[in-house]
Amino acid sequence: MPHATPKRILFIDAYDSFTNNIISLLETRLHAKVTVIRIDDRIDDFATFLKPFAAVVAGPGPGDPRNLKDVGLFRELWQLDERDALPVLGICLGFQSLVHAFGGIIQRLPEPRHGLLRNVASHGESIFDGIHQVETVQYHSLHACLRYDCNAENEDLWKPSSACPDLMPLAWDFDFDNIEVGDVTSEMSFGSPGRVLMAVQHVSKPFYGLQFHAESICSKENAQKIIDTWWATARRWNKGSNNVHSAANLKYLETFEKACLPDENPKTVAQSRLLEQRTIHDDLQMALQPTNRRMDGRRLESNCRKDFAKGHNPITNAPWIHQKHIIEVSTRVVDNQGWDIPRICEVLGLTKGNSIILDSENYIDGNVGEHSIIGIIRPESLRFEYNVGTFMVRTSCNGQTSNVDLAQYEGGIFAYLKSFMRQYQVKCPHTEIPFWGGLMGYISYETCLETIGIEAEHNIGPRNAFQRPDLGFVFIERSIVLKHIHGKMYIQTIRSNDEDWLEKKASMLSNHVCDLLPRASYGHLYCSSSPTSIPAQTSLPHETTYKSQVRACQDSIRAGNSYELCLTTQATIKTASRQESWFLYCRLRKLNPSPFSAYVRLGQLTLLSSSPERFLSWSRPKRTKANSTWHNGEWSDKASTCQFRPIKGTVKKRTSPDQLSLTVAEATKLLSTTKERAENLMIVDLVRHDLHGVVGSGNVTVPKLMVVEEYATLFQLVSVIEGNLVMDDSDDGEDVEDDTMISGTSSDYSTGTSSSTPSSTFPEPDAEPTTSGKRHSKTGIDVLAASLPPGSMTGAPKLRSCQLLRQLENRQRGIYSGVIGYMDVGGGGDFSVVIRSVVRWDKENSDHDGALEKNGGVGGKGKGEEEGDEWTIGAGGAVTSLSTEDGELEEMQAKLRSTLRLFQTEEGK
Repeated sequence: MPHATPKRILFIDAYDSFTNNIISLLETRLHAKVTVIRIDDRIDDFATFLKPFAAVVAGPGPGDPRNLKDVGLFRELWQLDERDALPVLGICLGFQSLVHAFGGIIQRLPEPRHGLLRNVASHGESIFDGIHQVETVQYHSLHACLRYDCNAENEDLWKPSSACPDLMPLAWDFDFDNIEVGDVTSEMSFGSPGRVLMAVQHVSKPFYGLQFHAESICSKENAQKIIDTWWATARRWNKGSNNVHSAANLKYLETFEKACLPDENPKTVAQSRLLEQRTIHDDLQMALQPTNRRMDGRRLESNCRKDFAKGHNPITNAPWIHQKHIIEVSTRVVDNQGWDIPRICEVLGLTKGNSIILDSENYIDGNVGEHSIIGIIRPESLRFEYNVGTFMVRTSCNGQTSNVDLAQYEGGIFAYLKSFMRQYQVKCPHTEIPFWGGLMGYISYETCLETIGIEAEHNIGPRNAFQRPDLGFVFIERSIVLKHIHGKMYIQTIRSNDEDWLEKKASMLSNHVCDLLPRASYGHLYCSSSPTSIPAQTSLPHETTYKSQVRACQDSIRAGNSYELCLTTQATIKTASRQESWFLYCRLRKLNPSPFSAYVRLGQLTLLSSSPERFLSWSRPKRTKANSTWHNGEWSDKASTCQFRPIKGTVKKRTSPDQLSLTVAEATKLLSTTKERAENLMIVDLVRHDLHGVVGSGNVTVPKLMVVEEYATLFQLVSVIEGNLVMDDSDDGEDVEDDTMISGTSSDYSTGTSSSTPSSTFPEPDAEPTTSGKRHSKTGIDVLAASLPPGSMTGAPKLRSCQLLRQLENRQRGIYSGVIGYMDVGGGGDFSVVIRSVVRWDKENSDHDGALEKNGGVGGKGKGEEEGDEWTIGAGGAVTSLSTEDGELEEMQAKLRSTLRLFQTEEGK
């Protein structure tokens, strides 16, 4: 009989950060079902395991095909005999593994090609049927050779070589074909081998390989057509083969696929650890063991057979809430003409003690600077703190502290936060406001690393004498949102019976009150002039050390272990006297107006940020029929839009104080080089991968690709990646016809008894798993957990790059390179990347609530200690094969100076 499963493809993932983009291409263009395993999965009978599949894709990844650990199961593919062989497409690492398995050799390119758009030539045969030239993106440091005798006369490059008689070359990259593709040739031709093998096929087995990325956002349509042609060739081979699949094999596949439905929880440490040692068995009974996909929706994992046998999967059934809490947002809208962020905060007394201010006032733009949010923290505000590796979250309210064991949330802080947030339903008529109340706070870089399975190493770098939280959030009930473009101020509360506070603050912030206030408030005086530099001792990164780290990054890149490494370093500033953080922030926001400025005083942390980069935002889920979207062959009436805005590619406005600033046109020309565009492209493709893993194939777009944006001291290359997160309404009990009631993330749970949120108590997430067997929608928190750490701060592939950077930097990044933002009770969220920021941690004996600021300083001072504060500023840049040591040093220093001048005179910048 013909092949029984004609549209099922097995993808073997080599821990790459572009995998989900390839899967999206396969699923949308070929209309195939894709199942993913990893190269290091242990499969007892690989040939039997492959029976249900029509084809296999051996994916790209970091490493060297000569290293058994880097290719794993790829080697078993090439060893299949004629009877068991099935169509295989090797991409990049998979391609190199194919060539190496059949006699080819692997060599380093003189210069790696990462994120480069190049022409590939073919004879228009086999899977290149009718396609003679392809413009496509390459990501590789190594190249495969068929060992032709270059000295032999009339050597035919389109036929197998004597050394590799089983492999037929299908395509080549010739240097002379790439003269017109950007400025690649001018930068790459020196030392080039002249030709690089780009595609092969086996002469008797259905094995094919490609050395380029057809799925990249910059690859042209004809590159994707080759995937179509390969699939058509694979299906023809299957129809003509003698492979007969039994009913047992089909039952195996059905069970396998049913068990591999996407999990509904954010990626957790517990799930990541399941990846370390996994065995996939060929026996049908063993196929019944519990499996689920990882956060990207496609990674196969094994769970506990006992729990599965009882009908409970401990991973997919996260704790959920049996009771929704209905809260109403009470709002007063006033005209904010004449008010600005410093004056509002000073009038309300928010400059002393704890507060969180997300400030876009000085960079008003319809895309990123439309709103500012002032979160008001009270002593009784509920707080969450987490340290990596502890599996405990600390909650505090009214001075009472408790620890929550994350084991009941499968060990994941994000599963806990998602469970906490989705217990709310919100009533509010002001749907134009992005934040009504909810969690505001930060996620450190070390917490981000934990989401990809990199455990904490507390012995790396200096650590405080006490444990600094790696994650901190506070539940905001009172807030003020400024809608800058429309000149409106929304004073709001989600506390019950809070009208008195609302009326009092509305009265304080009315226009006539603003007119009576003196214009020269303390904060305005401080930031309106150019004071002398603040006496401080500054420790800058050592230039020689940084250059040596750049070289080490490039060594790893040339070895094939990474495409791009975002190297960072740190400066330390010790002031001679205490400087009030609010006044420093007022000056920073004037010096560096940015769309994602922020002032955070939360516990021991003080963060002054002038970040230009959004990490991720997601809208509240829309439920009106007018907003229905098409998803996986059906209409849905509930969806959320997710957006990333990575920045990669930087040029200074001026190189000296007396130089004229660059124009946008001049900056655009400088940022159009191969190096700058390759940096940005790699991160765009990485973000697309992260987003595809949650929102699914075909639901990711790139509305802006490599657009130049202007900031106070720099021009930067920015891209925008968006995804449509479609949510399942099947477990939502109430159909809402307008946006007045927003269920937000609470729609993930079955509706129980509704109640208003008490004014002084908070519901704890119910740790009892559901017995209804329903699966829950993914939310923006799932996207957040799946996308950390920010790709613009790591490089690609993300996992291997982060491992290399940790060893190289040998320090904790802390909150720098992490994210800061909010999760709204209505279901939305917005986070920026912590860059262009200064950070201070209070000393251990300082007042936790920042009460010392009321006495003119912060940071705490013990007996015998010197006065003054210690601030840190992180900076860095993306190192690629095209980087230069001097260029990377200059970029890092430019970013550092943009923030360091906070402590210097204007002339000293």
